Amino acid sequence: MPSDAALAALNDRLEQITAALRLMVATQQTHTEMLAKLIEAATPSVESPLEAAMAEIAGALRDQTAALQRVETELSGLGGEIESGVMRGLAGALGLADAGMDDDGTGDQRGQDSDRSPAEPGSGRHPEC
Repeated sequence: MPSDAALAALNDRLEQITAALRLMVATQQTHTEMLAKLIEAATPSVESPLEAAMAEIAGALRDQTAALQRVETELSGLGGEIESGVMRGLAGALGLADAGMDDDGTGDQRGQDSDRSPAEPGSGRHPEC
């Protein structure tokens, strides 16, 4: 039969193992709770405010993209319109409005004076402009 000292040492060792197992079970329980929260967060939910916010942001981005495309379309022809308006205004200021200016104000007189240089008098072109 084992001595009292040997039984006491065995009992202490058993208590240490039991305490270690209790700590391990508590750690596993904590890990289980953490994993459950991670799974819950990763699972899509109909009630998730994040999902609704992301959908709202995506919609706003689509609206902004469409607006930018409309602006780009409007601006694409603006250069020609400005040039035409400037040419009409210039032709009017120089008194060339009746001197064969096209509707767009460019003064393209095909076949007329096309062989003259811009500085030549009577060419309809003014080097100072």
